[in-house]
Amino acid sequence: MRCLMEQQVLEPALSALARIAQTRTPAAVLQGVLIEAERGQVTLSAYDYDVALRMTVEASVVDPGSVVLPAKLFAELVRRMPKGTVDIATIAPHHMSASIDVGATHAELHGFDPEEFPELPDMKGIEPVELPAKTLVAAIEATAYAAAKQNPTRPILEGVHVACDDGRLVWTATNGLRLAQVKQAVDRELPIRFTVPRRALSELLRLLEDEEETTVQVYQSASFVMFAWDNVQLFGRLYQGEYPDVTRVIPTEFAAECSVDRMRLEEAVERLTILAEDEHHSVTLDLSDGVLRMSSRARDRGQAREEVPILESSGEEVRVTLNARFMLEMLQAMEGKVVRMRFAGRNRPVCFHDDDDHLHLISAVLTRD
Repeated sequence: MRCLMEQQVLEPALSALARIAQTRTPAAVLQGVLIEAERGQVTLSAYDYDVALRMTVEASVVDPGSVVLPAKLFAELVRRMPKGTVDIATIAPHHMSASIDVGATHAELHGFDPEEFPELPDMKGIEPVELPAKTLVAAIEATAYAAAKQNPTRPILEGVHVACDDGRLVWTATNGLRLAQVKQAVDRELPIRFTVPRRALSELLRLLEDEEETTVQVYQSASFVMFAWDNVQLFGRLYQGEYPDVTRVIPTEFAAECSVDRMRLEEAVERLTILAEDEHHSVTLDLSDGVLRMSSRARDRGQAREEVPILESSGEEVRVTLNARFMLEMLQAMEGKVVRMRFAGRNRPVCFHDDDDHLHLISAVLTRD
C-alpha cells in the first residue's frame, strides 16, 4: 500500500481517531487506526467495541491496500511533521509496518495485521433520521454532564437517553443524584429511542464543533447508533435494558422559587466551593426575606458566606444543602442570563430552569440542622 495525503488534512482526522483507540486493551490491534487506501481516497477507522469512528479523506493512492498503525504514535508523529504531502507506504515483505515521509522527514512505524481489525457495525438497510447538527449540539451540551462518570452496578446511567415522545425529542441524563432533561420540538414523530454512552456524545460534540450548519443522519440498530455526515461516521454501542423512569424523582409541587442572574450565581458557587471540602462539597442555600444566602464550611480551614441578588421570588422560607460541584457543572452547561430555582422543601431536590426552560435537578444533601 502507498498513498499520499496533505498533512493539514490528515492531522485533525488522526487526532480524533486517537481519542477513540484504546491504549489498554487485550486486543493490541485496537490500539491502532486502520488505514484503507483505494480509488482516490483513504478511509481511517478506530474502534474500541463501544465507540467507533470512521473518516474518509482525499488522497492520491499509488498502491491500494491496508495497514493498522498505532493510533496515538501515528497522530503525534503527523502532528509534529512539517506541512506538506505525507507519503505513507507499507514495508515489504509482510506489509505490517509503514514508512511515513514528509519532505526530508522520515519515520517508520510497526503496525498490526489489518485482518485482525474488527469490522465496524453494519448499518445497511436502515432508514436514517435527519437532525440539524445544532440541535444535537445544544442537547448534548445541556445534558451529558449529568450522566454518571462510572457506575459498574448500573452502567446504563453512564449514558444519555434519547427518545421521541409526543412531538418532542427528549434527552435525559442522570447519575442518580442529579438530572438534566431537554425537550426539543420536532415536526413529526421520529423512530428514535436509545441510550448511548456519554463518551460517544462527547466525541460527537467535538466533531461537530465547526459543523453546526450541517445535517446529521442518525441510524439506529438494535445494538448501535451511528451519526453520519460528510466524510464522518461515529458509532456508539447502545445500552440494553430500560432507562430508569426519572419522572418519579421530579417534584410536582414547590414551596418556593426565585430567579437569579446565572453568571452571578456561578461566580458565587465557584468561591464557596473553595471552602466546601467535605465529602459532598456541601453548600447551603437559604431563601428568606427575598434574599438568597449561601454558605459553605471546611472544618479545619474556615467558612464562607455569600448573598446572591434575587430578581424575583415567591413562596415560603426554605433551606436546603446541595453539592457545590454539581451546581457548578450544571451552571456551566446552562445557557441564558437567568436561572429559575424551584425549591420542593427541606432535604428535597431543587429544580433549575434556564431561558430555554431546560430542566436541571440536584438532589439535596441530607442534613439535620
